[in-house]
Amino acid sequence: MPAPARPTTTLTPLPAGAALPTQALNPSLFANPAVLGGLALALTVAIWAGFFISLRAGARAHLAPAELALIRFLPAGLVFAPVLWRRRERFAALPLRLWLSIVAGAGLPYFLVAGTGMRHAPVVDGSTLIPGTIPLFVALLAAAAQGRQALSRWPALLMIGSGVATLLAWHHGEGELAQGYALFLLGSLMWANYTLALRAAKLAPVEAAALISCVSLLLLAPWLIWHPPLGLLALPASQFWLHLGLQGLGVGLVSTLSYSYAIARLGAQRAATGGALAPVLAALLAMPVFGEFPDSASVIGMVLIIAGVIWSQR
Repeated sequence: MPAPARPTTTLTPLPAGAALPTQALNPSLFANPAVLGGLALALTVAIWAGFFISLRAGARAHLAPAELALIRFLPAGLVFAPVLWRRRERFAALPLRLWLSIVAGAGLPYFLVAGTGMRHAPVVDGSTLIPGTIPLFVALLAAAAQGRQALSRWPALLMIGSGVATLLAWHHGEGELAQGYALFLLGSLMWANYTLALRAAKLAPVEAAALISCVSLLLLAPWLIWHPPLGLLALPASQFWLHLGLQGLGVGLVSTLSYSYAIARLGAQRAATGGALAPVLAALLAMPVFGEFPDSASVIGMVLIIAGVIWSQR
């Protein structure tokens, strides 16, 4: 029995400039967890790079780090205050040591250290040294508490250390840069201690953000009583909204959730590896914004540190 003839279909070409029919689009593309995770990670990296750009812009505008901290912690503190109240029993059960490590390592003390360091060194060095040396300090702190097994990835850690040594050796005679580097490394050590404390406390990302933002805002209150933020009020409107968008909304609110989402969709290793690109983006942004072009030592140090970070995540 012969097969029935198939009906013919005439394809009519679309006129120039006409939009494709909605059936031609693939709506499942943005439902793919990997795609959504990649977009969340890209947003996080952009915010992290903008964090260092904002710190440097505040330093160049002679804005006190505490005034910039007000922008960083005020919106997040107000938004997360209900979380702090609802989970007050959870927070009250935390040991004081974990409280201090979490708030100091990612809250106001860390922000003041990083902001002051950015007054003495360019964006590329700060954005490389602070996040880039965190795996090294985490391993050293863990080794001090748990033993040498925490140093099992020593080749990657050695590569990170060589990048730091390159920067220090090249600029050892420059006092202002050396001061900035010392503050960046201190900030990285504080963040590494915060990382271990957060792991021990087992706080959810929203809980950690609430604790950090609200307590930091309380710590800022006495300073604001004696030092009104006159420099902040004198900023041009464009700079004020830039800092508010990057620090208050981006770092304080969006990146906390976007990075957690990226980890959930991509896994911790891929998210951490992608986050290592933040120094590169920050360095590229600093060129047109501030006219800061990295020298050979900064480029070599950045390459070694980022390569070590990526290697340590594998």
